Amino acid sequence: MSNAVFEALELKPHAYPGVLVTLCGVDGAGKSSLMKKLESACTHAGLNCVTTFTPTSRIRKDALFREMVDSHWHTFKASSEPDASVRRVDMLGILLSIMGDLVQHLTDTVIPALGRGDVVFCDRYVFTSQAEIGTRSDPAATAPVLRSIAGHVLRPDVAFGLNVSGATSHRRVRSRNDVNDQPPPMSFLTRQVAAYRAVFDVNGVVALDGERSIDETYRAAISRIAAIERVAGRLGPIAAEHAAGTLAAC
Repeated sequence: MSNAVFEALELKPHAYPGVLVTLCGVDGAGKSSLMKKLESACTHAGLNCVTTFTPTSRIRKDALFREMVDSHWHTFKASSEPDASVRRVDMLGILLSIMGDLVQHLTDTVIPALGRGDVVFCDRYVFTSQAEIGTRSDPAATAPVLRSIAGHVLRPDVAFGLNVSGATSHRRVRSRNDVNDQPPPMSFLTRQVAAYRAVFDVNGVVALDGERSIDETYRAAISRIAAIERVAGRLGPIAAEHAAGTLAAC
C-alpha cells in the first residue's frame, strides 16, 4: 500500500423499512462470530434477520476471477514491486469483478430483504473491497472507478469495522488448522491492517476493538443497532433497556 490517502465513499442512501448492518475487517478479526451473536439477539427480540456475505460464491468460483486473484498473488510473492501496468490491469479487473458481484447481490438478495423490513447482516462490504485493493496497489489508481460504482451501493444503517493487529489475525487464522486457509506473510498483514484502519477512519465506519473478548465487542455493537430508530421502534421496551443489558442477555 502506498501513502496515498483513501477517499471517502459516497454511498447511496436507502429508504427501505429494513436495516442494513455490515461488518468488515481482516481475516481473523471476528466478523463471523460477532455477526452470529448479533443475528441471534435480534432474532430473539422478534426481528426477521438475514445473514449474507460478499464477495458471493458466484464470483469466488468464477474461473476468470480466480485466475486474476491467483495471478496477482503469485506476482506479489515473486516481487514486492510487480510491473505497474500489469498490477493496474489486475487490480481494475479484480475490483470490477467484486463490485459487479456486490451490486448484483444487493439487487438479488439485500434489497428484497430490506423491502420486507428485515435486518440484513452482511459479512464484508464495499469497505473491504476498498481496503483490499488499497493493500495491493496505490488506492489512487482505482479510486475513480470505485468512486463511480459506489454511488450504486447502498449506505449501511450501521457499518462496523473490526480492528485487530496483524499478529492476532495471523494467530487466529493459523488456529483454524485448515490447509486451504493459511495466513499471508506478516509483511502483507501489516499493510492490510493499516489499510483497513485508514478505510474505516475516512468512511466513518464504527470501529470495534477485535482484540477484546467477543462479548465485549458484541455489547458495543448491539448498542449501536438498538439505537437505530427503525429497530428501536420495533424492539419497544427491549431497545429502551439495552443499556441495562436486557438485549445483551437475549
